[in-house]
Amino acid sequence: MQWLVSIAVVLAVGAAATFIIRGVLQRRDEAAGGIEALSDMSWRSFITLVLDALARRGFSRVVDREAPSGDGDFTLARDGAHFLLACKHGSAFVLGRRDVDEVAAAMRVQGAAGGLLVTQGRVADDARAPARREQVELLDGPTLWPELRALVPASLLDELGATAAARARQRTLAAWLLALVAGVAVFTALSPFRRDAALDAGATLTPAAELSPRRDAPAAAVAPVPDRYPDDATLEQQRADIASAVSTLAMVDRVIWSTSSTMEVFLASVDADHDPFTAICPLIERYPALAASRIQLTPPHGHDAQVRFRQCRNY
Repeated sequence: MQWLVSIAVVLAVGAAATFIIRGVLQRRDEAAGGIEALSDMSWRSFITLVLDALARRGFSRVVDREAPSGDGDFTLARDGAHFLLACKHGSAFVLGRRDVDEVAAAMRVQGAAGGLLVTQGRVADDARAPARREQVELLDGPTLWPELRALVPASLLDELGATAAARARQRTLAAWLLALVAGVAVFTALSPFRRDAALDAGATLTPAAELSPRRDAPAAAVAPVPDRYPDDATLEQQRADIASAVSTLAMVDRVIWSTSSTMEVFLASVDADHDPFTAICPLIERYPALAASRIQLTPPHGHDAQVRFRQCRNY
């Protein structure tokens, strides 16, 4: 489950980022490159593209009054009405309310029904409300490029597409690397939960053949896994519970805690075919705070077996 969740995170993050990069950012990069290319055109090439695009909307040019400065106003006609076209050539232009007021004033002088204010730059927020009120349509870089895109040379479109695609590939690679980092982070974050689940799964009763409780002793109840970091009073109670549980084993005579971290088990008998630790360790491992305690096995009095020491778990 830990691996599946981590892989799912990698795929989800990577796929979402790829969709945004390929579907949104790549088109935005192409549009930005297209706006820059329009700004680099000569005035005559640019205004020709604009007039051709407006012709697709049904506008036809009536009067051409090109200004020496590079900006110009054009009178257009559609459905018997006249419209005033004003262009500001260059991506550095920011069309504001003053520009709208100038176009509106020229419209009133010429009796135009509406106007169009065009630039490769952008439109300031304070120009939008007056433009709607004066019937002036605003076309800046982001809204102008879709209208002119089909009219620019195919070689320019290919170049813009290749540049945007190359940048998209770089971003996609970075996004998948980020997705991999996210997956590793999730895997690491889930590791403590996995260890806890393993401890819970391992805290089961030892088979009866190994435990062999004395017939006159009550069976030890299965309790929930205790807290890892109990207080001193709880630790003392846990030591008592462990001693009581181990004392029920058939091969055990009695149990004492000689120190806070050492439990001495006095054996009632020694069976070479059965290791006492096999039955003792599951009982002590149920208590995480004491699972690494040292166990001392003391053989019966007069027996030639040696005293043995062991830890059921090391931290």
